[in-house]
Amino acid sequence: MASILIFADLHLGRPGAPGMEWALNVLETTDADACICLGDIIDRTADTDTYVPQAQQVMARAGELFDDAHFISGNHDVHHKLSFPSSVTVHPTEVHSFHCAGAIIVTAAVATDPDPRTLAFPTRGSNEPHVGLLHTSATGEFSKSVCLPATPEDLQSCGYDAWILGHVHKPRVLAKAPFIGWVGMGNAVLYDVPSASLTYL
Repeated sequence: MASILIFADLHLGRPGAPGMEWALNVLETTDADACICLGDIIDRTADTDTYVPQAQQVMARAGELFDDAHFISGNHDVHHKLSFPSSVTVHPTEVHSFHCAGAIIVTAAVATDPDPRTLAFPTRGSNEPHVGLLHTSATGEFSKSVCLPATPEDLQSCGYDAWILGHVHKPRVLAKAPFIGWVGMGNAVLYDVPSASLTYL
């Protein structure tokens, strides 16, 4: 059964954030084929000397534990110079797709803070499972900053099986079928590709 572990908004260096130990525990105790960090692994105000190495340690461990590990930057990440081992694929800021755990993933990393770009995503082009991943403020009611804005209708029009979002710190659901919602801070989701269902961890 193909599955993807997705976490976001770790915000290393922010008081009250889940922290590196939480992240490593999730990585080491979740059985999945792939792992994706959907942005804001580090807080914009974090001390670089302390927390950039922690971010690197988290993603390096993901690269060791999973067949496929990916990093998609959020708005806080652009304030730091982050680099990860070759076992982790770091994604560009342009809209693009890649294969992961039997699914076509469509995404774009955040480029600036704020990032007001309104991106155009391709419509589904095949019967293969499609999942959209976006670090977004969506329509803005749950966020203080503009980040790759999009409406639920925009995302639904692509015809994907799900849209999993980063940026908002609570695991809020915008739509149930297909699923559109945020992972949240201190949470992760396990996405089952064949059934297009997810479980919050």
